[in-house]
Amino acid sequence: MSRFAPRPIVEPGGLLLIGVGLSDAALLEAIETLYADTSSLTVLVSRGQQARLSLPADEVWVYAALGLRGAMALVRRISWRHFEAVHQPSRAALGALRYFVWPRPIWVLGPKTPSGKIS
Repeated sequence: MSRFAPRPIVEPGGLLLIGVGLSDAALLEAIETLYADTSSLTVLVSRGQQARLSLPADEVWVYAALGLRGAMALVRRISWRHFEAVHQPSRAALGALRYFVWPRPIWVLGPKTPSGKIS
């Protein structure tokens, strides 16, 4: 992925990867595993992850603890974007987020292996 070029964002559709709570290595591995399987990949990361990593994703959203207003804005943004699916490898952060997004896309919990199976 050294010559990465972002693809056009597909709305509705695409995949949201929630990278908040993942280690840097796990996040990069998840992006590498999911990137080829979707028309567009949006990654939700923390401020620290954004500062440390160069993320090969079509779109990067940064999560910052902004209180109730920030949480509502994030839920609204996910809802309005109409993702085909949301992939959340870790429940360590934002574990209950899926209960607040409506209409709710397919929500995949747990890591996806290179073979395509959810473990």
